[in-house]
Formats: sequence, C-alpha cells, structure tokens
Amino acid sequence: READIYAIALDASDPVQITDFPGGESSPRISPDGDMLAYLSTPRREESNVDTDLKVMSLSGGEPRELLADLDRGFNQAEWDERGRGLWVSFDDRGHTVLGYAGLNGGLDRIRDDLGGMTFGRPYTSGAFSVSGNDRWAATLASAYDLANVGVGTRRGLANRLTDLNADVLGLRDLAEVERFTWASSADGQEIEGWIAYPPGFDPNQSYPMILEIHGGPHTAYGPQFSAEVQLYAAAGYVVLYTNPRGSTSYGEAFSNEIDKDYPGQDVDDLLSGVDALIARGFVDEDRLFVTGGSGGGVLTAQLIGVTDRFAAAAVGKPVINWVSFALAADIGPSIYRYWFGVTPWDDPETYWRRSPLSLVGNVETPALVFVGGEDRRTPVFEAEQYYNALQIRGIESRLVRIPGAYHGIADSRPSRLLQKAGHVLAWFEQYDPANAEEE
Repeated sequence: READIYAIALDASDPVQITDFPGGESSPRISPDGDMLAYLSTPRREESNVDTDLKVMSLSGGEPRELLADLDRGFNQAEWDERGRGLWVSFDDRGHTVLGYAGLNGGLDRIRDDLGGMTFGRPYTSGAFSVSGNDRWAATLASAYDLANVGVGTRRGLANRLTDLNADVLGLRDLAEVERFTWASSADGQEIEGWIAYPPGFDPNQSYPMILEIHGGPHTAYGPQFSAEVQLYAAAGYVVLYTNPRGSTSYGEAFSNEIDKDYPGQDVDDLLSGVDALIARGFVDEDRLFVTGGSGGGVLTAQLIGVTDRFAAAAVGKPVINWVSFALAADIGPSIYRYWFGVTPWDDPETYWRRSPLSLVGNVETPALVFVGGEDRRTPVFEAEQYYNALQIRGIESRLVRIPGAYHGIADSRPSRLLQKAGHVLAWFEQYDPANAEEE
C-alpha cells in the first residue's frame, strides 16, 4: 500500500517524483490544460480493506484535494472531461457498478448503474469506460442476462447499445430469472443483500434443491450480473442464492471491515440466516441444501460445513485451509499477516489456528468435493490437498480435483475450464442429493 507517481521525460533524463504521500497513488490522469493531476489514492491503514479515494492536485505544487469525500465508496476509474471542469468516474455501489460525473466544485451525477459483464464465470461487479473529446462516453453495459456490450451516451444518460454479441446463443436459451433478496442477519439484525436465480420454468408451488454460492475476496462484491456458473446451476434445476455478506465491498468501508482481523466471522451468520430466509419462502427443500464457493468463498464453504451439517454436500473451491501455511507461501502471503492478522504466525499461532477452517475438520460430516487450479499461486494447491487429506483421514466422503493448467481464476480463464469446474460441482451434488438416494 505504498506507491508514488513519477513523470518520465522522453529524453531519458531522471524521473521526477510527483507524489510522496503515505499510501498508494495510482492511475494518474493529466487535465486537458496540463495544469492538474487526478489520481486514485489508497490510504495507508492497517485494515484488511481500504477503499480507494479520488484526489486532484496542481502540478505546480500544493496539497491534493479529495473529491466526493462523503461518498464512502471505492473508486475504480477516473477520466477528465474535455474542458477539465470535472471527472467521469466509476465505483461499485450495493452490487452495481456506477458511471458518474464529479465536478471539481462538488456534486455527483449518477449516469448509469449497469456497467459490468467483464467476467463470465461468477457474477462479480466489473466494468470499464472511456470518454471522447466531445464528452460522450463509451462503456461496457451488462445485466443479469447478458455479458458486456458496448454502449455510448451522454451526460444526460441517453445511451445507444452498439453491440449484441451473444444474441445468437443467449437468445436461444431459457435463462434463470434473477431477483434481489434481502434479510436481517442473525448476528446483529443488519440487512444483508443477495440475489436469487430461479430455474427456468420455476413454479413457486413446487419444491426445489438450493445452492448457496459464495463469492471470493472476501473484499469483493457480487451483483445482478450474468454468470455462466449460476445459469448452469439453475438450468440443472437448482434455486441459486448468491450474496454479499459482511466483508463485501460496495457497501462502505465500515461494512467491509466488519470482518477485519476476524475472518471467517459473523459473515457465516449472514450466510446461514440468508438460507433460512429463503427456506421461509416455501419453495426450497430443507433436505436438499448445497453449498459452494471459491477462494474466499472456499474458506467460507469449509467453515460452514465445520459448524453445521445441514448441507447435503459441499464443493470447496481453491480454499485457504491453514492460515499459517498460506501466509508463509502464497503469492500475497507477506501482506496477509500485516493487514488480515496484525501479528505474525509465530507470535500468535492460536489466532491463526482458530481462524483456519482446518481447525474444524473434526466436526465435518458433509460430503465434500475440493477443487483447485493446478497452477494456482494465490491459494496454492497444497491448501486444497491439506483439506482433502484431512477429510480422507476422517473417513468423510471426499474428492480432490486439480484442473490442469489453471491458475487462480479457473472459470474465467477458458470456457472449457468453466464447464469442467461446474460439471464436477453438479455431478458431486447429484451424487449426494437425498432425492436421488430415495429413488435408488
């Protein structure tokens, strides 16, 4: 979290340092008249999540000034307008990626809230935009029913979609309907947001199996975005619940840091109470509950089956199982002890063990598929192997899948890997579905 902006001359003379503030300065943008610098700033704080601020400063000297300090959202991108009177910006807000305009003298115009569609595996927030010389914008516009298409528009929000790239495929499919869903967490009554994907042909008078799908990060966010995995699960007949438990971004720094130095924590309560709230609607079979997630979602999946046996089967994706081995060997290990724990493993091994899902493996009775990319450096293969071996030692029905050639982003690396991952998950859930056991 320490980075500075430099100017590099074309004559190969020595670089000139422009910023030298505590924290990280990035994404420099020079104003049209060449007098001002806009940049994104990450404050230097010892918390697991710190949102990115938007700042401007004169290139002739002086202190920077923060724009939209009261917004309490992290900025993804900022671009000057053609006259240098303000900046086009994007940020995530409650699962939506917003395109807005921030004037230098204050104020924010929200232009669109449907940017996205740049990941095809799971329904993460995403999006990008550019601005032309006449202040028209182009952006990736998306929805729960389609990936990114190019749209162009003006500050008034008027837009034309220039592409419809997936009509030849998605136009021939019955897609899952996606509905926003909120509930009060059993931990403290705080409102938690999620989305339900219904199987095509859904009948609320029937009873369905349910998959709880948990995002990674943990400091990321899901939204009403297209997800090939969610659509595949729904097409197989499952009601899918995907959520933004505490720790998720796009709800403000306080919400994201409710799990600071305490993850997994009450995010587990958020997820379980979401399952209860969905069951209360009357169309989910309580005996046919399944759970899966990847990376941070794999952590929470392993944690859930360590504290409850209510799920018929689980698919634990690319998890962190042992925080000591992770902090000492993962590609982001050196930052984990500092920002996520605040202490080294050898100074406080009890805390590292208490927060490791491996510490709960003695409670697990749920059949568990464990999968990981064969080249994963973020949550290394040995994390999945530790969990699988522990489950095998305990005699729990389990399977380990290493997907060859895949790094951490399995589903978004190749469509074939997405299908391989989803295929393993669906086959595992089908194998341990109580309804299939009854038929046999």
